[in-house]
Amino acid sequence: MVKSFTSVSAAVLFGALLAAPAMAQTTTAPKGAMKITQAECQSLWNRLDASKSGSVAQAAAQSHVTDFKAVDANNDGKLSQAEFQAGCDKGLVQSGASTGTGTGTSGTDSAPKK
Repeated sequence: MVKSFTSVSAAVLFGALLAAPAMAQTTTAPKGAMKITQAECQSLWNRLDASKSGSVAQAAAQSHVTDFKAVDANNDGKLSQAEFQAGCDKGLVQSGASTGTGTGTSGTDSAPKK
């Protein structure tokens, strides 16, 4: 009985060790990055693939994709719309400016009163 328990335990441990690298390969958004909405993703895709070729080269997508290799599932050096959408879903595609929502300043343009 003790031998069969040990064999079962070893088999479970071995299975868990084999599965760990596969689970560790999942790539998600960098910490603090905000995932864009599906509408933003579609809009960005339409801008990047303005010629409607069905794919976008790495050079065109690079400023929006945080980990191109992770998004380019078939490693062909370009992104299909499905790959791009999957990258959006994982949080690996950013809409552009990473500085926040506003670009202007707020408040008044006069110096504070003393």
